[in-house]
Amino acid sequence: MLGSNVPTIGGFHTGFKWGDKWGCEVIQIYITLSRRWNVPELTNEEISKFKMAWQESTVKEVVAHVPYLVNLASPDKELYRKSIKRLLTESSRATKFGVSLLVLHPGSYGKSKKEDGIKRIAEALESVVQEINSPLMILLETMAGQGTTIGSRFEELALILEKVKRPESLGICLDTGHLFMAGYDIRGYEGYQKILNEFDRIIGIEKIKAIHLNDSKTGLGSRSDRHACIGEGKLELQVFHAILRDERFKRIPKILEIPERDTRSQDNLKLLRNLQKRIDPLPDEKYEPTQLILSFEKRR
Repeated sequence: MLGSNVPTIGGFHTGFKWGDKWGCEVIQIYITLSRRWNVPELTNEEISKFKMAWQESTVKEVVAHVPYLVNLASPDKELYRKSIKRLLTESSRATKFGVSLLVLHPGSYGKSKKEDGIKRIAEALESVVQEINSPLMILLETMAGQGTTIGSRFEELALILEKVKRPESLGICLDTGHLFMAGYDIRGYEGYQKILNEFDRIIGIEKIKAIHLNDSKTGLGSRSDRHACIGEGKLELQVFHAILRDERFKRIPKILEIPERDTRSQDNLKLLRNLQKRIDPLPDEKYEPTQLILSFEKRR
């Protein structure tokens, strides 16, 4: 279940073309224009094209991502109202397309108190999930911790989940780069296991329904959201090998969100597939991605 976020220029259905070109088993898309509040109604033609393209594609799963302008933690009443309305629209569109996973950044509490922001998020989600009459699940993404964003600590996400009365409608999207930027040292096999154990204790490993596979351009605890290609940032490769060999996540969508998406997704996915096939642990020293690809193919 490996894939990438893909462009949809020319229509939402065009994302499958990129997914097939890059060999994705899962793709991630935006199902609305990401920088506009006004969203037109989906046409029957758009829905039909999307479903037909999916049927003809080798892509097995589609994950939708809510635009960043949605802020359920905002103390601004108008922005808060618009954010709830937009999340309802996103949920409705996902259902019409047959998409069952919707990734959401929890939000930023601005000049208010963090606990008030968490309360607003929970109340907004409670109102939204009550309106969902489909298997759709909203996934709260683990955040890098920049500014006043909520979701960089497991405890914050746990509080939100606890406050919503329909927990089966909510899950977590684990972002490897964001975890590291937020201060969770997931490097190496021991670091990976330690952080996953902490997550399991606080939230529950079964709540992870999608994973963003991102490396980090910045250091541990930088709280700066800057992604890097796999193996070219600060995380190195052992953590990605650990995730890909973890049986608990075998059927969980694992999605690239690299900055050089259009030119580097294909080779990054090739690297990840080679990592997944490798049974023996990676060495402790830094291992360049190209070396790993060549060494694997040479052994074959």
